[in-house]
Order: sequence, then C-alpha cells, then structure tokens
Amino acid sequence: MICLVRKIFLLVFILSAVIYVPTLSAEMKITLKDGKVIEVPVSRENVKSIEYGDSVVSGAAGESGDKETQIVYGKNTIRIESAKYGNVSFELGNELGYKQYFCDAKDALIEKCDGKDRCKIIVGSQICGDPYPGKGKYLYVEYSCGEKLKRAKNTQTEIMLLKCP
Repeated sequence: MICLVRKIFLLVFILSAVIYVPTLSAEMKITLKDGKVIEVPVSRENVKSIEYGDSVVSGAAGESGDKETQIVYGKNTIRIESAKYGNVSFELGNELGYKQYFCDAKDALIEKCDGKDRCKIIVGSQICGDPYPGKGKYLYVEYSCGEKLKRAKNTQTEIMLLKCP
C-alpha cells in the first residue's frame, strides 16, 4: 500500500512539473559604455502577438460603435517593440549597484515610426520627458522588420535612423 502511495505521489509530482507554465515576461537588454549589460523590464501589457504580411489597415465596428483598428505589418516595415529614454547612475547604488532613470518612449515612437520603412528621430526630452535632468541620456530602441529584431542606440541631440530591411 505504501508503495502505491509513493508511486501516486511521484506521478502527481511529475505531472505538476510538466503542466507548470512559466509567467510571460520580457526585458530589453542595454549595453553600457563600459560593456556591462543591464536588463530593463518591459511591462506585460506591451507584449503582443504580431502578424506579418502585406501592410493593411482594416476596421471593424466594435460593440460601443467605435472603430477597432487591426494593423498587419509589412515584412519591410518598422514595428517598435520597446523603447526607453534615459540613463543609469552608479552614484546612488542599490542592491544592483546602479539606479535606472528611464521613461517609456514606446508610444511616441510607435506614433512616429510604426508601419514605415524608414524613420528619423531627434533624440531628446521631447520624446517622453527628461527622466534624468542635467545628465546625458540615450534612446534605446528594439524594433522589428518582419521577423528580424533590430536594436538602435543614440545619445541625446543625435538623429536616430531606423530602417527596414
């Protein structure tokens, strides 16, 4: 009887390990000047499924009467995945050894660049504010061209060029 209980317990343990589904999370990796790589979390709400094909915008009436827009991105068009503007400070120190000063620039870049094959951005506080006043800042962008992920990094006052392919 004890042997049967052990077998059942083992089976339940194995099944629970197989059925376990990890939580969905994403991080944007940023390489600092000294070569150190930090990871900036991207909120769960920003992680979406993407469909690629010919660029098409189609509308369908929603329940509230508003028009719901679905965009299918072309294989040679820009799709902003994540964007952060700011920098890190090693002066304050915490459990990680640095403090992050970033604002979320994704919405501003989506409005300006999504669906285009080329996009120029003047890097500065007009994107999403000044998260680190008086200090140098960078714009870090991850974008895709079809299924290919690309990264770009520029300092403030520079012009960032995103392009596909």
